[in-house]
Amino acid sequence: MQRKKLLLVDDHKILLDGLKALLNMLDESLDIEMEESGIKFLERSDLESIDMVIMDINMKEKDGIQAFRESKEKGFNGKCIFLSSYNDLKLINEAIQLGASGYVTKSSATDCIYDSVTAAFNDDLYYSPDIKDRILKAFSRSDDLQAEADGEKAVLRQLTERELDVLKLIAQQFTSEEIAKKLYIAKSTVDTHRKNLINKLKVKNAVGLGLFAERNGLI
Repeated sequence: MQRKKLLLVDDHKILLDGLKALLNMLDESLDIEMEESGIKFLERSDLESIDMVIMDINMKEKDGIQAFRESKEKGFNGKCIFLSSYNDLKLINEAIQLGASGYVTKSSATDCIYDSVTAAFNDDLYYSPDIKDRILKAFSRSDDLQAEADGEKAVLRQLTERELDVLKLIAQQFTSEEIAKKLYIAKSTVDTHRKNLINKLKVKNAVGLGLFAERNGLI
């Protein structure tokens, strides 16, 4: 059985000890070593021979993202799985864009760490279940926002040229009297357009009309 060198990097020794014991129990083919900082990881002379590093992101002196970036410049070409207490999407994306093979939250590390190691050695990208849920919710929210934006664009295309003129002026906080003078129409006509716009755009008042106009680039 070909043995693989795996390095655990975290400034919490209790976590390191726990993960090492767990991985040793689950996979006898792993040679596991530990470092308690990103700096000590970078100071190692055997970076090129390490097959995988499992590293905390939030460490003192040098965070895991920066340590991983610098290690690649120094010859490390192994897999990297990040551990973190955070499920921030920007952080996750930065890690994956940098070339990480996985992202596991510390709260799920005991249950997921071996699965992440197996997946990474099989050249698969691994997220712990809570991270997957976070990503799916973000995509769902993004789809909802896009659908809402597309709906507003469709409504916008249905407005008459005069309604658009009135909407823009309402968004600029002109009164009905001022709009009537600018467009050379009766105040009652402006009021009618105002009511029609509120109904068509499904808003409650002039503030809603203004926000709609701003979202759609009319002002």
